[in-house]
Amino acid sequence: MRSSLWSAVILLAPALAAAQAGPEAVAAGGRALQDNLLSIPAPVFARQAARPKPKAPSPALPKEVIAYMAGRDVRMHHYLWHAVRDGWLAFDAKTQKAIKDMGWEPPRPSLRANGDPIIDNDSGEDFLYMHHHMIAMVNAKLAEVATAQHLSYAKVTSWSQIPAPTDADYPVPPAWDTGDADFNGYLKKVKSDDFFKNTMVPWERDYTDPKKLKTMSLGELGARIEHTIHNSLHMRFCSNPGAIRPDVDSADPNSIDAKWDDPAYDYLGDTYSSQVNPVFWKIHGWVDDRIEDWKKAHGITGEIAWKGTWVGHQDHGDHQKGPPRAGMPPDKQLLGVIATSGVFHHFRDVRVIH
Repeated sequence: MRSSLWSAVILLAPALAAAQAGPEAVAAGGRALQDNLLSIPAPVFARQAARPKPKAPSPALPKEVIAYMAGRDVRMHHYLWHAVRDGWLAFDAKTQKAIKDMGWEPPRPSLRANGDPIIDNDSGEDFLYMHHHMIAMVNAKLAEVATAQHLSYAKVTSWSQIPAPTDADYPVPPAWDTGDADFNGYLKKVKSDDFFKNTMVPWERDYTDPKKLKTMSLGELGARIEHTIHNSLHMRFCSNPGAIRPDVDSADPNSIDAKWDDPAYDYLGDTYSSQVNPVFWKIHGWVDDRIEDWKKAHGITGEIAWKGTWVGHQDHGDHQKGPPRAGMPPDKQLLGVIATSGVFHHFRDVRVIH
């Protein structure tokens, strides 16, 4: 039985430095938009013609890595982690108790009950920390496959800068008719050149500016990135998947049809599938690089004293340590509780940071 990725994430949590060091050390230590958030002077955009080109596309992810990230355990955990921390303050008391009893209460919710992001509770650290470990795990899997197949591709690489609309290597996929007028309008907007010029470039500039980074805690930075440029990148670079997985039906709350586990379902707009898409790793590689920028801005040369390290339930089974604790509810039971609550969030939901 293949090892759960998320068991490995838990094992890796005490070894952040090892995860940063590379695959061998890993083995050893083991979300929508805000209109015109900022204005951008014309001269700044004019300089974008000279933007350094993002790194050339990495080779296609090996099929073994794609299959690994498409596994139900990986899909479900990523989906549930986002669902619980996004929905926590909107859940009623009964739902919260049920989730808490399963050991899944998020210590730092990411959204208020009205859906507004919380930027002052260090939930942004949880966002950065958890995805940092996802990168470490995919790199470990890549290294394993590369060694076995004598491949040179043993590590995912980030974008050095967000690809411009004219980028030939990373073209923005066209919008499509989703059958929902609001969703259609949103896709056209987030994929437009104007959105890149007037919204994404200012975001990117702010999140890489040492002077601005110095005014933010790591938690605030993570939350701002998550609910602005990160969510927007997921939707800007998403392609028409043909069909989008529906929210779980409260009449059948414990099930997600197995057809959505097909590796071909790699829609960037769904937390159940986004990590299967190679562009996910470009987005999160860029996000992860901001941690180092923040450290430099704050004069930190050693390890970060992380406050947000929540990666989900920390009692998953592992092939080396045995099955899950006796009586622990399966992930699908948690899925049922969330579905019955009727509280769902998506990357495309508009978030306003106050």
